[in-house]
This record gives sequence, structure tokens and C-alpha cells, in this order.
Amino acid sequence: MNLRDGGIDLFYIDESERFPLSLVTAVRVPLLRQVEGVWTFVWQDYLDKAIAWRKSLSDAHNIRSRVELHGYEILAHKGLLLKTHQNLRPDEAVKLYSNALQTIDFLPSNSVITVFATDKSELMGHKGIKAAMFGLFQRIRRQCGDAVNGLLLFDDGHPEYISYFRQATRFMPTGSRHGGWNGKATANLPLDMFPKDANLKASRLSLFLQIADLIVYSARLKLEAERGTLAEKRVKRGHATLYDTLNADVVNQAATNKRRDRIVPV
Repeated sequence: MNLRDGGIDLFYIDESERFPLSLVTAVRVPLLRQVEGVWTFVWQDYLDKAIAWRKSLSDAHNIRSRVELHGYEILAHKGLLLKTHQNLRPDEAVKLYSNALQTIDFLPSNSVITVFATDKSELMGHKGIKAAMFGLFQRIRRQCGDAVNGLLLFDDGHPEYISYFRQATRFMPTGSRHGGWNGKATANLPLDMFPKDANLKASRLSLFLQIADLIVYSARLKLEAERGTLAEKRVKRGHATLYDTLNADVVNQAATNKRRDRIVPV
């Protein structure tokens, strides 16, 4: 496999599930690019910006600087996030979460993809989280196109996701947006631009996985509110609208036209 002209991107992937919804989000971060004709590792530049983003949240919301940001814990007022080792109040939690999503504009444009499946969804014979994951793989492949190689990092605790990825590198039938592939409904378009196996990474050690977590969890709450299954208390506290505060520039605008928020249904 040759290195493509566009370099290499890392895709940080996290999930959020609550029956009947299964969601996955990928956050794309460039790793290798040509800068003035020289191959350059640019990932550190994005990490530096992520560290500055995290510090700004700590300063603005009086939270500890090294504690993991986890969407569920923030809104459940757990984790003793405050510098006083106390939990956030409900209004403080929403303000922190909203501010975190608004200020991730240091990510590249079109770098976030979120896909969801319901209990009625099916893709390639897969259901639930596996259907959502393969829907995400299809869009990651489209995002890489012919220009970029990729590497995947999953939040740890789900080794089965690596087996899903391995399947996708060999067999991933994909429909055409233009009506078919030479008379066939699908063509096998595997993730053949990925030169290495997927990896697991602890989210507490990765700001980019924490960002994926914040996005995917807020997206699930939005969908639950649309289905009328989000608790009224949570709706009143503003949990249902947190995803809509996400900086729109970082969302992959080509992922789907079925929803204005670009959350992709399987």
C-alpha cells in the first residue's frame, strides 16, 4: 500500500447506546500532511489546541484540569469535577457541556460524523451498534476518498469493534448515491486505505476520544427527546438541545441530507 498524496488521518470513535438507539461518532484528526513539500506530522498541533481547549474549560467553569470529561457524568452531576472536589449543579453542568461543544472549532472542517441505528435498522444484515458502526465505516471511507490513508482508535472496553473493522477492510457492500454500480445495487468498497489494524485507547488518556464521547452522548439525548423518551426533567434542564450547540463547521456536511443536524440514520 502506497502513502496517498493527502497524508494520514486518525479517526477517534466512541459510542452511546440505550435501547432502541445505538449511536457512534468519529472525530477526524490529521496525523501526516505535506507542508511546503515536506511530509510533516501535524497531529501535535491539534493536540496542543485540544489541551488549550481543555484548559479554557477548566478556567471558565472552575473544574479540575486533569479529570476526564465524560458526557454522562457531567449531566449526572458525578465525578467531583469542581476544583473544590464537589459536583456540578445542574445549571453548571449544562453550561460546561454547551461551552465544550461550542468551542471545538480547532478541529478541521467536516471532521465529525455521527451515525445512529434504531431497533428497526438493518445494514448488511447487521443490527444495533454493528449496523451503526458499518454505516460509520462507509462514511469514513467516503471521507478518505482516494486522497487520504487512515488509522482507527476505538474507546477501550469493546474489543469486538476491532473485529467489525477487520470485516470492513475485506467486505463492505455500499450503495451508490447515483442509482447503482453497473446495474448492481451495491459494490464492495472495503476500508482498503487503512494500513494498520484498529486500536483500543483509554478515553481518560485521550482528549479526542473525550470529544467524541461528548458529541455522541449529546446526539443520543437529542434523538431520545425527538422520540419522546427523554425524561421531562432532562428536557427542562436543556439536555435535549446540547447537540445543537456543537460548532457546525466541524460536522461533516456531506454525511447526509436527511437531517439538518447531519446525524446519519442507518
